[in-house]
Amino acid sequence: MKVVQFTDVGSPLKLADAPRPVAGPGELVFKVAACGVCASDLHAAEVPGMLQVGNVLGHEYSGVVAEVGPGVEGWLPGDRMIAIPVRPCGACAACRSAQYMQCSDPMLQGFDPRLPGAYAEYASCLAALAFKIPDGLGSVDAATVEPLAVGLGAWKTAQVPDGADVMIVGAGIIGLSIAKWAKFFGAGCVGVSEMVPARMERARQVGADVVIDAGACADPVAEYERQTGRKPSVIFECVGRPMIARLIAMAPIGTHLVLVGTGMENESFTVLSAAMKRLRMTFTLGYEPADFGFVLQMLGNGRITNAPMVTATIGLDELPATFEVLRKPNDHCKVVVTP
Repeated sequence: MKVVQFTDVGSPLKLADAPRPVAGPGELVFKVAACGVCASDLHAAEVPGMLQVGNVLGHEYSGVVAEVGPGVEGWLPGDRMIAIPVRPCGACAACRSAQYMQCSDPMLQGFDPRLPGAYAEYASCLAALAFKIPDGLGSVDAATVEPLAVGLGAWKTAQVPDGADVMIVGAGIIGLSIAKWAKFFGAGCVGVSEMVPARMERARQVGADVVIDAGACADPVAEYERQTGRKPSVIFECVGRPMIARLIAMAPIGTHLVLVGTGMENESFTVLSAAMKRLRMTFTLGYEPADFGFVLQMLGNGRITNAPMVTATIGLDELPATFEVLRKPNDHCKVVVTP
C-alpha cells in the first residue's frame, strides 16, 4: 500500500510503499477515507528527535473497516468509523480500570513508529476506541471530529463559568473549535486574536463577537477591553509557539490562562510575574472518549458544524508538497487528505 513517511527534520515527506497492516486481537484495520493534516504533525516534523525516519503521521481520520481482528464484536467489514488515535499500554492501573485516556504509557498514533498513522491507504486502531459514523455524515466531516474534540476537551477542562468573557489567541482549527464550543455553551463575549486575514475572517464566520488583528496592535487583550469595555476572564492559547511570557504580560489580574497549543519548544517566563497578577494556568491535552462520541453526535444531528474549517482536500500523492506549503505562513485552516 502507499504511505507518506517522515524522512528528516527540514526535509520533505516522501511517498513510499509499506505492508498493509493486519488486524491483531481487539483491532480493526480500515481503509482510510480521510485524514486531516494537524499542526502537531507540522511541529513534530520540525523538532529533532520527535519523530523517527519512516514515521507515518496522521491521527485525524475516518475510514471503512476492511478487517476485524480476533475477539472484536459489533464491527463488520464495510462499517464506516473514526477512532481515538491512541494505543493504551493495557497493563497500568488506569488501563485495568478501562480508563484508557489516563494510560501512563500510551502509544500516540502517527508519532510512535509502532503505531503508524493514516497518511496511508490503510491503518489500524483499537476497536474499543472506535466509533461508527452516523448515516448522512460525510467522511471528510467525520475526520474533523478529533480537532473538534480537542476544543471541547479544552473547554471542559477549563471549567469556564457560565456567561464568562473569553479570548482565544490563534484562529487555527483548535482556536475556531473553542470559539464554536464557547458559543454553543453560552459564553459571554467571545474574542479571537489572529494575524492572518483569512483566519480572521473564519473567526467572524464561526460567530466570534470581537476579532482582533494581532499584527496591528501590541496588546490584543487591551484591544479586546477597548472594543468591549470588558476584560476576558479566560484566555485560551491556541498557537503552539512560545508565548507564555507575553500572555502573562497581557493578562488582566485574576485571569485563567488555558494553554491548549501543546507547544514543543522550550518556554521561558518568570513565575513572580504571574503570581503578582494572581493568574491561574491550566495545561490541556486531548479529550475523553465521551467527548469524541458527543462531537460525533452533534455533527451528525447538525447541532454543530465544521464550517468553515476544511479549506482543501488533496490526494495522498499531493501530501509531501502540501506539507511543505503548510510549514510556511499560509491561509489554510484544515487540509484533509483523501487517499
